[in-house]
Amino acid sequence: MWGEMLAEAAQAAQGPNPASARPLVERLLTAKPGDADALTLAGIVAQRTGRMEDALDAFRAARDADPLDAGRHQNLGVALKNDGAYEEALAAFAAALDLRPGHDATLANLGSCLIAAGRCEDALKVLAAAGDKPDALNNMGVALARVGRHDEAAARYNRSLALRPGHLETALNLIDALAASGRRDEAENLVRQVLRAQPRNLRAANQLGLMRESAGDFAGAVAALRGAFDPAAPNHALGINLARVLILAGEGEDALGVCGTLASTQPSVTTPLALSVAAFERLGHVRERDAMMALDRFVSVHDITAAPGFADMAQFNAALVAELRAHPSLTFEPEGLVTRQGRLSGDLADAETPALRGLAGIAKEHLAAALAGFAAQPADHPFLRAMPADWNLTLWGTILQPGGEVGPHIHAPNWLSGVYYPAFEGDDGAFAIGVLPGELGGGGTPVIKSPRAGRMILFPSYLWHGTLPFRGEQERISFAFDLVPAGVGKPHKLR
Repeated sequence: MWGEMLAEAAQAAQGPNPASARPLVERLLTAKPGDADALTLAGIVAQRTGRMEDALDAFRAARDADPLDAGRHQNLGVALKNDGAYEEALAAFAAALDLRPGHDATLANLGSCLIAAGRCEDALKVLAAAGDKPDALNNMGVALARVGRHDEAAARYNRSLALRPGHLETALNLIDALAASGRRDEAENLVRQVLRAQPRNLRAANQLGLMRESAGDFAGAVAALRGAFDPAAPNHALGINLARVLILAGEGEDALGVCGTLASTQPSVTTPLALSVAAFERLGHVRERDAMMALDRFVSVHDITAAPGFADMAQFNAALVAELRAHPSLTFEPEGLVTRQGRLSGDLADAETPALRGLAGIAKEHLAAALAGFAAQPADHPFLRAMPADWNLTLWGTILQPGGEVGPHIHAPNWLSGVYYPAFEGDDGAFAIGVLPGELGGGGTPVIKSPRAGRMILFPSYLWHGTLPFRGEQERISFAFDLVPAGVGKPHKLR
């Protein structure tokens, strides 16, 4: 009887409606509260129904009930990895390997977790030990692609597909590697094969759309993306790409329609507002653009007059500059970001040095005050309807050389952003809101906000902004920060 009920619960837990297994699992746990198999099924059901904390509790309890079973540790490791708890996940995979050395699936999962944690070189060493296995080869391709070795990644994906023909994820990874290594004809032929078999595959449609866009075929990009976009249940990432290429194709009104759909179905994400601003600009709809930007309402300038622990602002600002210059994360023109002729730091929100810690506190104080002020206003703008309940801070520094600039960009899906200047002389290199990036055709109508030492400027994260190029001999130093909404936003990263 127990075995039959366990088998029935397992079939339901792994089927198309995992919630249907919940009553069966509850009966199993009532009969045997500490049974490792029943706890594992409880973890699977919780994980597949979006209750991650319950899933982790169940998998931990199953591991504790049966600590010599390598599979219990592996199940916990996979759940921890999916929850972003990489260090604990790595420990769980290591425990599984101690119990079952050389196990293919565990090595593949360990490698995948190392990739997710940004440790791609370590992942490559682990995955090499996994041998000629499809999952390990696929994950090795991912690690190689992350470190820019796209030809080698393509070779691993091809070998994985030879061992496991038709595996969709590997084929899609291969398409990315081929495109990144300049083999665009091969990439496009393969992605079209995928789309013939699965016309609404979202990732493949995105890939084809981006390839057509990079070739300057905006109409082809629109066709590829529009074919997979479902207004009734829109995929946000695909919709953002569709709105962008619609703007480039001169179809601004259609772009606004897509942005409206995205904003109404996922109001907590403000990226569609940025593209709406760009569409209004291209259409020449000045009144609508200005209403969406709402500069007078949402942008504020604050001149900081005191910093805790410092005698005066001059001492505080000098210490900020010194701590940033000494920070080991400073990277020249990080790949994929918009800093030109300058260095950018990693996330400094948790820095322990006095001035950086002080700036983080000042930034949090001003963001919280701004949030409270916005909360008192009527929610008559999509920016206000996206207001987060829970948030944290991300903070980074930039050192620009003369002639450098930070190109036009946005910080969405974060919600409120800021910039602080520890020193500034002259008018060159000013902060400009409303400048559009080259990927949207450039131009825009810039509104200049003049920096000065000790000045902080707060603005919605969806507003396009950048710095104007500057001359002279002095470097330009600034700190940027964001209010990162829980579950929606993204902390600053150098890649």
